[in-house]
Amino acid sequence: MPLTASGWAVLLGTGVLLVAGSVLGYAVLTSLAAAGGALLVLCAATVVVRPRVRMTREVVSERVSVGEPALARLVVRNPGRLPVPELLVLDRVGGQPVEVRVPALSPGGWRAVPYSLPTGRRGRLLVGPLLAGRRDPLGLFRRVQPQGGTDVLWVHPRVHHAHRIPVGTVPDYEGRAEASKAGTMSFTSLRDYVPGDDPRRIHWRSTARMGRFVVRDSVDTMEPTVTVVLDTRTSALDAPAFEHAVEVAASVAQAAVDTGRPVGVRVVGEDPSGSDAVSVLDRLAAAEPTADGDPLRLLEEVDRAQPGGALVVVTGPGEDAVTTRLAQRRRRFAPIVVLQVVPAHHEAQPPYRRQGMAVLSASTAVEAVTAWNHLVLGGVVA
Repeated sequence: MPLTASGWAVLLGTGVLLVAGSVLGYAVLTSLAAAGGALLVLCAATVVVRPRVRMTREVVSERVSVGEPALARLVVRNPGRLPVPELLVLDRVGGQPVEVRVPALSPGGWRAVPYSLPTGRRGRLLVGPLLAGRRDPLGLFRRVQPQGGTDVLWVHPRVHHAHRIPVGTVPDYEGRAEASKAGTMSFTSLRDYVPGDDPRRIHWRSTARMGRFVVRDSVDTMEPTVTVVLDTRTSALDAPAFEHAVEVAASVAQAAVDTGRPVGVRVVGEDPSGSDAVSVLDRLAAAEPTADGDPLRLLEEVDRAQPGGALVVVTGPGEDAVTTRLAQRRRRFAPIVVLQVVPAHHEAQPPYRRQGMAVLSASTAVEAVTAWNHLVLGGVVA
């Protein structure tokens, strides 16, 4: 059982007193050392017995936005015949420690303790495992007992109110989108099973991995699609600008989702094959910067998207060659909007418009979405 900082101090002091008393021949120092040793033994005895407790954790709010409250509930049971003193349970959320104090438990008793999870950082955050700790009354020793597995907390990016972009008709093609009206035919993504769904649409591999029934969702690929491409290259976006870019992509994509418009989201460097994300916002929550400076990575992601409908590219500033290459895709998409998120110390450029294409520049997600709304209300691009 590990000593706390206070415990190490007492142990060191006891050793110094013992050596000094023996060398100098002072009995009082030796007596103080003996008292310190006895104190350590007594405190250790209070935590030497491992408490027989069973702990389970439930993440009540599995999906929240950055800054929104997320709740978990810890249930602790004492199946033994002896009372269990107060426990200090340590949970972890994305590596960040969260302390939960559990009052003393009577024999056979149990308690449910609610507590808050930190949501200040976007991401797919692992919650757990739990560590049950006991301390002696003086705080010299602490014993930790690991229990339970891990859960997942999805902290979505903030979504700002964005107007839906109008898109034209597209030819018949088999494409990939992320949300649409129900009852259509082409596979898009996974979602939770609800009563009434066709059992033949259950995705058994994902159901086994996630521990709950999920089904394949579908879209009508005859509907015009909004394609949102998020640039993750660190050469284009520094860390603060990248977070703003994720919020911009989430806002534009969610605007299409809310109106029933099919939307496809592509993230540079993403490997969706092993992901348990079931929505657009899940995928954007898990988006991470990539240490890649090649602008071709962004263009390749655009070219992988199915043609037709609107294309929205969220990237950084200062790559005119990329903008020129994107303009060459106007036969595949209509319209094309490039949203450039510039660093805070850079000045945003005025909007640039040409036939079938617009380039907007802003330093924050709020400013970018505001510029987007002005563009949409003004008729987008001809």
